[in-house]
Amino acid sequence: MRRRRLPLLSSADGRETDDPEARKQLDTLEKRSYKTYRARQSACNRLGKRARAWNCALVALATSTTVASIGLLTDADLYGENGEALMVCVAVLSLVASLATTNMDYSGRSRDFFLNYRKIQRISVEMEEFGRQRDNPVTAEAVKALSISYQAILDETENHTPGDHLRHFSKAHSPADPYYTTDKSLIRRRRGAVAADFGITSFPYLTLALPLGLLVPLVNRLIP
Repeated sequence: MRRRRLPLLSSADGRETDDPEARKQLDTLEKRSYKTYRARQSACNRLGKRARAWNCALVALATSTTVASIGLLTDADLYGENGEALMVCVAVLSLVASLATTNMDYSGRSRDFFLNYRKIQRISVEMEEFGRQRDNPVTAEAVKALSISYQAILDETENHTPGDHLRHFSKAHSPADPYYTTDKSLIRRRRGAVAADFGITSFPYLTLALPLGLLVPLVNRLIP
């Protein structure tokens, strides 16, 4: 069944003209898609950073555990009376961290967000170009089709976090930027979201203290 074409507005000379309400809806949809694109771009970057951070931490932990185990074979008292129990605990901790990060799938989710935000970026540009064209009138039917495409792309991946959305709101942006705001409450929320994400992303690097702690006694024994 063919969809019924919505009537177009016509000028005095019979030429088709824009539907003012449809153009308003197109502008709103364009701004919304642009903000979604920026938010999901942030999500892609955030998850990518966490994937690299945890990979670095796990490689460091696995390497130090292996080296420390070799040192323990040559010197049973390297880590005190409970050295063997300590190494077992560290090995279990390393396994749990590895399974947890595998389950979180930071790399895969980052890739999904990359593909998704590129699609949203393309449709946002399409909306912008469509709004600039004067040969093709903006109709309610055309805007509805773009909206359906936009909603379908949104459903292809998980949603971004409030932190990803708030990260771009700042006084530093130009008033022409869709993210420009002078709302102090919004700016405080943005700073809090950025700080929380920074803390979570930086946590794997803090765990590097454990591999370092395993290597220090071994280095001390090796140095005459």
